[in-house]
Amino acid sequence: MNRDELLRIARDRLYPSLTNPNYLVLRARRVIFSDWMRNLPDGVDVLDVGGRYQPYRPLLQEKTKTYVALDVEPSELLSVRASGEHLPFADASFDLAIATQVFEYFEVPQQAAAELYRVLRPGGVLLMSTAFLAPRFVDEELWRYTAQGLRNLLAAFAQITVQPELSNLASVCRLKNLFLHDALILPALRKLYGFTICPVINLMGRAFEAAAFSRSDNWAGNYSVRAIK
Repeated sequence: MNRDELLRIARDRLYPSLTNPNYLVLRARRVIFSDWMRNLPDGVDVLDVGGRYQPYRPLLQEKTKTYVALDVEPSELLSVRASGEHLPFADASFDLAIATQVFEYFEVPQQAAAELYRVLRPGGVLLMSTAFLAPRFVDEELWRYTAQGLRNLLAAFAQITVQPELSNLASVCRLKNLFLHDALILPALRKLYGFTICPVINLMGRAFEAAAFSRSDNWAGNYSVRAIK
């Protein structure tokens, strides 16, 4: 993909449309990350692990001093091509690390967590997101994470906040959209669903979240995490 295509994907993830089956979690993640990034100081050195697209980079605005994007797959937006399990940086090199939807792919996630801890400075922040209750999107995915599993994984950090991106009812709406999107294999039917049923289900999910009918995360589709070293 060229640079324009990569940036379009990034915009679609940061500002998803109602026709996107993942609209609910993507919108929630933007709100959560925006709140967490607002508290960062200016002049931060940032590492983006899995940074082929960098959808959350615009949320940092003027706070960034340097931005290093790393991934195992090639991309015009990358600074370094390497694995998150073997980061090619010195200890205490960054103030902020971002790792969204990549911990599902690490063969040894404990090693990736240890590497991120190592390259962060004292007081540095890790922002990550990862799946819990979600279908397998690609065959290369290896893991799903509970809230307690994430706390255990990041136990070396001084402060850990694990926040479900959706509560139960909205998560079920998202799962319904993902199922319908996958089940409708004919392009015409999938397109019709995308412009009719999908937005309605997404709006239902928004309504459930606004009404706060449920705050349980037993059916959480995804978690956002902030860990402070």
